[in-house]
Amino acid sequence: MENVFLFTGENGYTLSEELSRWTREFRERHGEENLTRLSAAGLTPSVFLNEVASSPFIAERRLIVVDGIPSFSQEVVPASRHKASKSALGMREVLAQVHPQVIVLFVAPKPDRRLTSTKELLELATVRTFTPLSGESLLQWMQEAFRAAGARAEAQVPALLVECVGEDQRSLSQEIDKLALFATDRTVTCSDVDALVFPSAEQTVWHLLDLLGEGHAEEAVLYCRRLLMSGESAQSIWNIFLWIVSSLVSVASAVSEGTVSIQSIMQETGVKFGAARSLLPLARACKKEQLKNLLLRVTEAEINLKTGVWKAGADSEEELFALLDRCLLSFPGSRRS
Repeated sequence: MENVFLFTGENGYTLSEELSRWTREFRERHGEENLTRLSAAGLTPSVFLNEVASSPFIAERRLIVVDGIPSFSQEVVPASRHKASKSALGMREVLAQVHPQVIVLFVAPKPDRRLTSTKELLELATVRTFTPLSGESLLQWMQEAFRAAGARAEAQVPALLVECVGEDQRSLSQEIDKLALFATDRTVTCSDVDALVFPSAEQTVWHLLDLLGEGHAEEAVLYCRRLLMSGESAQSIWNIFLWIVSSLVSVASAVSEGTVSIQSIMQETGVKFGAARSLLPLARACKKEQLKNLLLRVTEAEINLKTGVWKAGADSEEELFALLDRCLLSFPGSRRS
């Protein structure tokens, strides 16, 4: 059906941008009064038909945007305005009565494809699937986003941004706008990213995990200092470190008992895939005595923090960060451990 559309896919940023473009351009051409937005929750065939079977108001088109896909329950309604007989209507029957000048746009990022309504809609609608960008296509999009913001960026900047923020396009778009504004009339550099872009919590965890898992404790110390200078609290970094130590102990324990595959380690310990994969090489290589020393040092530090021996308040994070430095440098694989 040429006037029925479905926007779907897990790239919420691109989907919402395209939806905004559709509604904005439609308002400009046909007026606000010909644009209606409905929620699929509880939407019945009769209510839906009242909207889609009506002609536009002094315009060429009407646009009906439906958030989600209604699960029509075969409600019995009049078959037409000119007949007294009644029939049960599902998605296929309802869409057959859409006015030819009415455009219906369903928006469902993750539709339940088991439902009959969804199956019928997928058969009838023009479907646009918005998939997440990654790799080279994401980096190209970022360069285009810099140009659209009126800025130029060094070739290394997009990859560095992904490292700091992750692959979420909405977050990246916000950082690109900020960098473009900051670097007015000049090229955005990697130094600008270091100075202005605050790593996401998820990226902080995985980058620190990778550094420690690869035995680069000195680099981990420098990375944590950079986080602190960027505004991250020492307490939040300490909590991340405790989680990494706990995960390493669990993975190393499973390895010592003869567990070799990542899937088996995940099942036995509850450690997530990414953490198990990053820590497994270190868990295999580190000595029992190294792990014991690390655990003793971290446990002693945590007890002293909890009992007030060491200060860890918002106004006295220096002591906590000094503890973090010592614990990081005692991590197995470090040249100082």
